[in-house]
Amino acid sequence: MNYGKLIIENINGKFNKDLEGDIKFSFYKGKGNIDIKNKDFSYINGKLFIENLNLKKLAYSFNEKIVFEGLMNINGEFNIGKGKFEIDVTFNSVKKRGIKQFMNFGAIELIASLSGGNPIRMAGSSNFYYKDIKGRISIKDNRFTIEGLLGEKNGNQYLITKPFLLPGINILINKKSNTIEIHELINRVNLAIERIREKD
Repeated sequence: MNYGKLIIENINGKFNKDLEGDIKFSFYKGKGNIDIKNKDFSYINGKLFIENLNLKKLAYSFNEKIVFEGLMNINGEFNIGKGKFEIDVTFNSVKKRGIKQFMNFGAIELIASLSGGNPIRMAGSSNFYYKDIKGRISIKDNRFTIEGLLGEKNGNQYLITKPFLLPGINILINKKSNTIEIHELINRVNLAIERIREKD
């Protein structure tokens, strides 16, 4: 199954007569599970979990110039029905021996596009290491919200924090501008990818 640029593989599961069930799948080497409940056949809700998503493979699917090394877990809930789509997920990086955690400037640009931020031009390193990533994404009434869950400073939320010794970067989310319309989000992401593609 290919949804836009996102590829879901190895889908299998079982449903009962009420169309409730459990689906297992693979998503960029991560193991996923969706538990679905049907509410009076008018809408469904469910829980979603993906373990050890490979960020390198996910980022490469958007553009080969985007480098984002590391693993991530995703955990959330969703509601779908009668023209309504709502989802609320949290995500966090996963430390694993032998897996480095870093990104290039293309990845930083893509992340900044999610919240409308403008990444600071940094020199001296082609890779930016990170210590932790933890955040929350929600979609409701066609509006997208992103939050950082690694602490706050002056009205900004930490989404990504850098390690103490390696060259890295902190990425923060401004709470006053972290909600945008879905169509605006899509435009921002497409523009960011196009800018990355045009660079040497």
